[in-house]
Amino acid sequence: MACDDSKPGDAPNEVTLKSFGTREEADLAMARLEANGIACRIAADDCAGFLPNLTQAQGVRVLVPVSSAEAARELLDLPAAPESEIIFAGTSEPAPPPFSKISLAQILFGIMVGALAMWALQGGVPPKPANPRTTHYHYAKNGLVDEEWEYQDGWLVRHMIDRNLDGSFDSWSYYDDDGNVSRVEQDNNFDGKADEIWKYSNNAVVSMEKDDDFNGVMDEFLTYKFRIPQQVDFKPNGSTFSTVREFLSNGIVTEIWFGGDSNGNFKEKVTYDPFFNPGPRYPLLSVPGH
Repeated sequence: MACDDSKPGDAPNEVTLKSFGTREEADLAMARLEANGIACRIAADDCAGFLPNLTQAQGVRVLVPVSSAEAARELLDLPAAPESEIIFAGTSEPAPPPFSKISLAQILFGIMVGALAMWALQGGVPPKPANPRTTHYHYAKNGLVDEEWEYQDGWLVRHMIDRNLDGSFDSWSYYDDDGNVSRVEQDNNFDGKADEIWKYSNNAVVSMEKDDDFNGVMDEFLTYKFRIPQQVDFKPNGSTFSTVREFLSNGIVTEIWFGGDSNGNFKEKVTYDPFFNPGPRYPLLSVPGH
């Protein structure tokens, strides 16, 4: 039988005996097989030897009938071929390898890798940790701390002062994210509780609350405009209405209303000159606008 890959014919099932690197090696093997009466043929994609470079991927294969495979291997001193290499007559490709199952561990690993990749693409990289809060101290001559500054991310957030050097702070200043003072609290009777609270906006004071009798309840409420006091309302011991109201001009008291009640009415008012000398008293039955 002539060994020609261009004439597959109707041969029985065949097996790949060996793949050679060149067509010359395959021809020598075929000549030896045919000399011993074993039918064979070549399977190659080199256009019958005209384009030998095309055989670099799969080589030049020598095919023999399955019934003659054992004798052909013994003749060429070749190891036995696996069953997956058995092909049918007229074909040039071996049978596909059996399907291999993917393990559960491989599936879970793939899911984890995909999730991490998606997380990274969506900006899931964790931010750098913020700088810790730092504290700086000033010590008085007696060795006690009389001032303390607290910083967050390099910005001052709180400043505390011990004004009477008793070892306890009695003045607290708080700052916003822009470094501007937002609130100041002071303990004027040094009992550890703030009895005067100043509030700020854009570094300008806007209001003040004061506990006049140091009982823990604010009694006096002062409002500012352009950093200048405008009006004071006295609401003693948690009262919801003003019993006394003062009006100021350029920071100086010009008028005081007395006898306020829960309906917003005042009984009388007194005017004052720039030296806080009182004028006559006038009856005042209601507050305009109430």
